[in-house]
Amino acid sequence: MVIFEMTYYDLWIVLWSWKREFTVAEFRSIFPSPSPNKVLHDMVKKGLLERVGWGRYKVNSPREYLEVRFNVRDAYELIKEAGMDYAFTGPDAVFFWTKGGYNVDRFFAFYPIHLKIKKDELAKWKSFFESKGRSFHVNGEPIRRTLFGTFYVLYPEDKFRVDEVAGFKVIPLAETIEFCKRNIYSYEPALEMLDEMYGLGLGAKYRETETNI
Repeated sequence: MVIFEMTYYDLWIVLWSWKREFTVAEFRSIFPSPSPNKVLHDMVKKGLLERVGWGRYKVNSPREYLEVRFNVRDAYELIKEAGMDYAFTGPDAVFFWTKGGYNVDRFFAFYPIHLKIKKDELAKWKSFFESKGRSFHVNGEPIRRTLFGTFYVLYPEDKFRVDEVAGFKVIPLAETIEFCKRNIYSYEPALEMLDEMYGLGLGAKYRETETNI
């Protein structure tokens, strides 16, 4: 087997079936390569392997790979670098206002981040994400490629209101509550959490309204 005829992802699958941890010497003895150290170094950079000691490597599981490849925390922090107006909205507004306590319909391999932006800054946002190598989709436009991993959904608007939550700009709590009500089947637990967290006094009244329909 010659390493340079395989992709790193092919090799990752082979390594996962071979050994979950191994040394450079073990790797070299089984997989002949002109530059084994470079192969292992590159695979670590891609998140396929993890260096766990001097000359020792661990094969990351698919979940561990996705966590490295699609780092959600970094995706949120990146927004601050843009230097433009924004407001997290929809599922992300719920995520922030519940302090991370409620997050549905997303996982590491499919994690859309919903962002209101100024309509006249759309071109700048596109350039910003492209310069960072990040995927994005403008709400209302045709989907031109398969979306997966961490990506941004942009909602261009003329103006919007924001509140600061945990150092990020988010749509106000009242708008977040309205979003939950419009999507009650997915967000009723979030409404209950928000009601309890912020003493809104709407839980019992809202449940009564739903029961009477």
